[in-house]
Amino acid sequence: MNVLVVDDESGIRSVLAMILKLAGHQAHFATDGDEALEMFDRAPAPFDLVITDHQMARVSGLELARGLRSKGFKRDIIVVTAYAATLDQHEYEKLDIVGIMKKPFDITELRRWVESCRLRSEKAVSAVMTVAAG
Repeated sequence: MNVLVVDDESGIRSVLAMILKLAGHQAHFATDGDEALEMFDRAPAPFDLVITDHQMARVSGLELARGLRSKGFKRDIIVVTAYAATLDQHEYEKLDIVGIMKKPFDITELRRWVESCRLRSEKAVSAVMTVAAG
């Protein structure tokens, strides 16, 4: 899977890179929501999954999710946060966010979320191919 990771903490990006690479995924990184939206616009291949921090300096995870959805991104988004108390879960639900994980996150839990997203992505692609062939 082609995964966009958005977090302003380099340590988190490094850990996510290692986890995703070991699972056979390709990871791309942005340090904030603005950079992520720019990467989304110029990416040669579409992202299958976005994993974003909730609280970042310039553009929050919620603002990033809104921006991605407004640009037509229909794939999965997972939000990670150390500030669960400040997170507006209802707003994320309206944007069809598939998961919210608390930092520090459990690696096994993250792997399960990513695998679930991979399976959902493959199922969606298969359904589109079936409709196109039919």
